[in-house]
Amino acid sequence: MNQFPNPNLAGEKASSRRSSNHSFEWSLRPGWRAALFLIPIIAVSVWLSHVAIVVARVTYQTETVSIPDIQKAISQDPDNADLIHRLGYVYASSPTDSDMSESVKNLRKAIALNPRRWDYWEDLGKSCDFAGDMACSDEAFDHTLALNPMAPSVQWTVGNHYLLTNREDKAFPYFRRLLSMDSTYLEATLRVCVRATHDPQTIYAEVVPQGKDASGRFAFLMFLSSIADYENAMRIWGQMISGPDRSPDLSMVTPFLDFLLDHNQIQDASMVWNDLEHTGVIPPGPPSESGTLLYDGSFEAPPLNTGFDWRISDSPDLDFDFSDPSAYEGAKCLRIKFVVGRNAEYNLLNQVVLIKPNTRYQLTAYVRSDNLTSGSGPRLRVVEMGCAGCTVRTSDPTVGSTEWHPIQVAFMTQPQTQAVRISFWRPPDQTSHEDITGTVWLDDVTLRAGEAPQSAVSQARTR
Repeated sequence: MNQFPNPNLAGEKASSRRSSNHSFEWSLRPGWRAALFLIPIIAVSVWLSHVAIVVARVTYQTETVSIPDIQKAISQDPDNADLIHRLGYVYASSPTDSDMSESVKNLRKAIALNPRRWDYWEDLGKSCDFAGDMACSDEAFDHTLALNPMAPSVQWTVGNHYLLTNREDKAFPYFRRLLSMDSTYLEATLRVCVRATHDPQTIYAEVVPQGKDASGRFAFLMFLSSIADYENAMRIWGQMISGPDRSPDLSMVTPFLDFLLDHNQIQDASMVWNDLEHTGVIPPGPPSESGTLLYDGSFEAPPLNTGFDWRISDSPDLDFDFSDPSAYEGAKCLRIKFVVGRNAEYNLLNQVVLIKPNTRYQLTAYVRSDNLTSGSGPRLRVVEMGCAGCTVRTSDPTVGSTEWHPIQVAFMTQPQTQAVRISFWRPPDQTSHEDITGTVWLDDVTLRAGEAPQSAVSQARTR
């Protein structure tokens, strides 16, 4: 009989499986074992630190505009497309080291490394344009558009590319698409297109948006007016009022109309005003049989605050009421309250009126007042527009508390005068420097041509 029984193999395997769950421990003693263990860890740490330093240095040099610094960074990382693109960009934009051939060469190299970067292609197109290589720039911008067709900045760049290469017909669709994407480019687009083509009519037809939103068209009118191209502005206004803007919102027309008046373009402003009356945007003016030239001198409707209607002061010191029932004549009159005591000049309200040269006119209004505290009260004033040396004429002031009474100004227009600005005006008190408070009412303001009575002439003052 065997002294040693057969081994239990199943039990042995189970024991082996259990022992595999125990962790292996290896002593780091003696010291050479510790050194052997730490050497590879230290080596990897040193290598990672070196890489971090190199990356930091390259990153810094990428952000610099120094060509030698960028070249040094490329020598450390020769396949870095961003670095090579940066070098090409700096060669194109440097004020001291500009070199378009080097710019194009490096930008092409960056694109070879990363052809999916639309900004690389865009910068190549710009450099090729400045280098005079149209075939290169056309190809580069085709790739730019293919990679990023919805970026407004790309539409702007490509439009300018075609203007720069004297192909306006190809430029216009990109500018129109740009304005449909981003209206903030509107003024810059109009300016660059007018400067390049000197053809506002074509720009209106091919670039300015022609949809339901009329803001771009009115912005173009304002742009042309701002560069004193009133002839083209009025021609385009005629196309607008007979075409897409037959019944425009008055708020859109107001800046254009008031710009014309404020810059003494009286006849053009009158044409715009007549068009607005004809299309029903504004009510018609006074009938010719009334004899008065003023628009709504009885304040029967709130003022339009533009054009040849009344414009009122926006001073917070004043309170206007155009529906006061205590009228001199008719259903309503204007009440103005000086709610803040101040010795200031107030152009309370004014209206531009078309008149004839070398003609005598009489301006009349009815006023009453309640406790106007200053000796310098409101009065009528007449200023001939476009005549800096002409005499300014005023009526007597209204002060204290008064019943309804007339105030008048008679004047003779100069040979060059086309319009006058009629205003109800309060100048500062130069004598007692007293603040003005209280209330004044105004009604039945008329302006008529013809000989003025002697009593009215005697009441006119010059200033």
